[in-house]
Amino acid sequence: MKKDLRRIEETLLQLNKKVPTLSTAPTPEPEIVQRPVSFDLHSKPPKAIEPEIASPPAIDSEPKPLNLPKLKTPNFTSHRNAANPALASTLLLEMKTIADNWQVELNQTLRQIQDLYLEGPIVDGWLESDSGHPLGDLSTLRHGEVDRLMSYIEEICATPIPGTKGAPKAGYRLCGINADGQRWSYPCPAEQIPSLSLAIARYHKLRQLLDRKQHLENRLTGLAETLVGLHSKMKD
Repeated sequence: MKKDLRRIEETLLQLNKKVPTLSTAPTPEPEIVQRPVSFDLHSKPPKAIEPEIASPPAIDSEPKPLNLPKLKTPNFTSHRNAANPALASTLLLEMKTIADNWQVELNQTLRQIQDLYLEGPIVDGWLESDSGHPLGDLSTLRHGEVDRLMSYIEEICATPIPGTKGAPKAGYRLCGINADGQRWSYPCPAEQIPSLSLAIARYHKLRQLLDRKQHLENRLTGLAETLVGLHSKMKD
């Protein structure tokens, strides 16, 4: 009897090993199929993509010299190209000196004109003999220099007066041209010839002084107009 029970137990044990029961048999786990994904759940956030900037081509630090024609180097002078602040002041001082000299000469000329009027009468004319010949050279009286006129007067004074002993008996006339261009003449007594000759010489000297006075006044006026225009430009 015991032997039979033992056989049964051994048979059951062998059956248990070959065929597991529902309670003890392990349940097979389903295989997990990993599918590929387009993103990583645990990956870091993507970085911003910086635009690519095309770098310029590398320049050779020592370029080859170009074969260009040689030009002559100009000579620059400092007084034309360099700024010279003192140049304007120097020019203004020189202009002031020149203008002052003109003004001094003009004042001297005016005083000479006044003194000439105080010396005696001034006559615009010439002396002629009654025969129609001028007393001396007519061009000397009308267009001569002051020194030649004074020599002419001394010659007249040394000439014997008509009507005196040793002098030719001839009369003289004072002649001239009026504003209308007409000739005029007056008899000239013999004793008045020296004084009239001096009066004629004063007139020619007066003409020279008046011409010089006009020349200086024109220079000063032109300089003043130029400076006024320059002063207006400097204010703009």
